[in-house]
Amino acid sequence: MKMVTGLVRASYAHVFEPKEDLNGTPKYSISLIIPKDSNTVGIYKKHVRELLDDPDTKRILGNTKGMWEPLRDGDEDRPDDEAYKNAYFINAKANADHRPKVLDHDRNEIVDTEDFYSGCWCQAVLSLYPFNKNGKKGIGVGLLAVRKIKDGAALGGTAVTDNDWDDSLVDIDDLM
Repeated sequence: MKMVTGLVRASYAHVFEPKEDLNGTPKYSISLIIPKDSNTVGIYKKHVRELLDDPDTKRILGNTKGMWEPLRDGDEDRPDDEAYKNAYFINAKANADHRPKVLDHDRNEIVDTEDFYSGCWCQAVLSLYPFNKNGKKGIGVGLLAVRKIKDGAALGGTAVTDNDWDDSLVDIDDLM
């Protein structure tokens, strides 16, 4: 089932190159930080209700007791991370052979990897699907596309700008 989010914040964004997951499998991935007062929470819950009512989902999952729930509470699961405060989050992935579309606000493809980053605000197109494999069952979240809406403070790293350099610390003789 396809779902489009409202405005969410990108974190742990690996949308240009796949990164190995815990099993060593290369995957595209992103954590989508969703403010608790966002309309995306209601959109997600509506889609999950519809998915759980689907006869194919009922056949795949059987009893939903103990089912994995991908919408997680940042205040509980990441209490020491300020970016996740007063927010939910969803982790979405795509296989290495299914690179997600990465678009700008005007829906043009982003090719410069510095233009979409952890901390920017975006929308996402996700695929929600039931799974029941190796004794684990629940709702999986596939990453189909992200669309950058606006810039935000970068997360998880330090950016270097032109103002960080100090030419007075370099002797002119060092340049020869």
